[in-house]
Amino acid sequence: MSNISSIGLKSYIYDSGGANITLRDATPNDAPFLANCVMAAMHLHDFEQPMPSHLRDLHQRLTNSQRQANTLYTYTHSRIALASGQVVGSLLSYPGDIYRQRRRETFERLWPQFMELEQRSEQETEPGEFYLDSMAVLPAFRHRGIAQMLINDGIARGIAQGYSRIALVADAAMPQLQRYYVSLGFEPKEHRRAFDTDFVRMIYTVK
Repeated sequence: MSNISSIGLKSYIYDSGGANITLRDATPNDAPFLANCVMAAMHLHDFEQPMPSHLRDLHQRLTNSQRQANTLYTYTHSRIALASGQVVGSLLSYPGDIYRQRRRETFERLWPQFMELEQRSEQETEPGEFYLDSMAVLPAFRHRGIAQMLINDGIARGIAQGYSRIALVADAAMPQLQRYYVSLGFEPKEHRRAFDTDFVRMIYTVK
């Protein structure tokens, strides 16, 4: 596990094998990158390829959502990872208490054509827990521990807000991903089906 060399919810500096990785709160100016991260986390589009024309409208909608403070996908719920000052990743996280209402409101704005799918999808998180939603790291900076730093930061944020249960979901078809989260202290729980995908809910319980 990386060592936290500076404590604070506004900005963490981690020592990652001699390279400093800074984590900070996102700002409205980060909105286009945060939109890219959500799309990468959803396996819609990875960073390095040109944006397909049929996804550009969605990217713009996500960017607009990120710039607002009252949506599910908002910069106020996001933390940014930087390597030598370059933005390289982010994690979106928030209390499960707001999930049901804000998910519906957000999807009405972003994906109105998918509202029927949203209505039959099970909840990914519950009230009383802190949810780690979407995380992505630029391909060139993967496998350097940055994802773990973002997850540790998300856990710390949840604890700081008074939550003893930290939740995330892993694609049930990706057992290697589930094993990774287990290595970080998460336990697999029940399956949930959301947006036509089978997920395993995984819970980190604060001792």
